Amino acid sequence: MLSLAALRYRDVFATDGGPIERVLTGEFNILGQPHQQANAFLRPELTSGKSPHAIYGQADGTGSAPSASVACHMAISEALERWAFLATHNRPDGKKYGFDVDRSSNGMAAYPGMFRFQAARRARFEALERYALISWWDGRLPAEKTGSPFPGVDLVRIHHNAGEGEVVILLQRSRAGVAYGHAAGRTVRSAAYKAAVELARNAFVISAHRAKGALVQAANFLERRALYFATDEGYEDFQRRLGTRPHQAVPRWASAFDGEIPGPWSRWATVWRHAVAMPTDEYLNPHSNFFFW
Repeated sequence: MLSLAALRYRDVFATDGGPIERVLTGEFNILGQPHQQANAFLRPELTSGKSPHAIYGQADGTGSAPSASVACHMAISEALERWAFLATHNRPDGKKYGFDVDRSSNGMAAYPGMFRFQAARRARFEALERYALISWWDGRLPAEKTGSPFPGVDLVRIHHNAGEGEVVILLQRSRAGVAYGHAAGRTVRSAAYKAAVELARNAFVISAHRAKGALVQAANFLERRALYFATDEGYEDFQRRLGTRPHQAVPRWASAFDGEIPGPWSRWATVWRHAVAMPTDEYLNPHSNFFFW
């Protein structure tokens, strides 16, 4: 997709009056391949209402790519998306954007492209990923293990009823535990490459927590879940679910909102939301070992 990030983000930093306070970059390994990872932070006054339930750090946006500039642009886009979410989801007119149906940031994407459909496509894939993953774990959709493009990494494909797009889960065992990553894309292969980034981030969190020692408590319920599924017990739960046929009614892919969320962020990127009714709210239950974090 054609990105205009180099042009549209030229004045996105606070020093130029923009919303981004800073971006930090560093090296990041994704399945043996060197990448750059960038973390973008909004100006503090724009993060009111920010949830403390972050699993991959307190950055407002994160991007990973072979190129440092692309990683930075991805992180900035995600931070703009976060700004739009924080500014709209609790407003009285938030239901106009589907926040009465799904109060999370599911199905949101920001993209500094020339055309609005570029952000819309990304938002749909994000909504599809969450819809399929939650529906599968809730016993409503089937999944199967299939061929993986990465040696030593298992790939699970979720079969869904939402039209275009593929949803996959990657999992890999290491000495620290089992790491997972999931994503949606146009093809199984493109979804797998996106999921590999999440797999690497999950593996990093698991390894970092193990290095701190067994007595260190999880920072929040999302991290607790990630650490639980990294254990042998959690892995067995995952495998048990994978081997169980759907036992609940198949959900209906129903869009509550599919459109742009306009706001001051629109100066830099199109923020789109594709809100879909999820089949259950159990994934938001902090006491549940739901495969979602």
